[in-house]
Amino acid sequence: MRFMESRLLGIQIDETGHEVVLSLRDTEGVKFALQLHGVERLLVNEVRQQNVVEEMTHWKRGGEAEGLRDVAFALMTGAPEKDCAPQLAAVARDVVDRVTRGEIELIEISAVFGAQVLASFASMTIARQGL
Repeated sequence: MRFMESRLLGIQIDETGHEVVLSLRDTEGVKFALQLHGVERLLVNEVRQQNVVEEMTHWKRGGEAEGLRDVAFALMTGAPEKDCAPQLAAVARDVVDRVTRGEIELIEISAVFGAQVLASFASMTIARQGL
């Protein structure tokens, strides 16, 4: 399923912080919920009223690894690998290893004008809304 040029409508976080729902509307007006289960870490930057999705990448076991390391460092340390202290770098490398082993998944959603959502989680469900 591709969400390029869809709109990120909202982010809902449950009281525990471990369940997150990202609401999206595709280019044909159909609403979807990306339900992230067992969320370990969530980072949201520069979300605005109009968030047109430019790119969405989902990393999981057996998938393409390109960009995974950079996103893991951004999510876990807030800095590029070259600028990280050794202890923080070890944490980010552990996240990369856990994704590679299939223990967790990562997602990055980048929107036009700089909005970004990064998350590490146990699993994801995509549900069509309003049927």
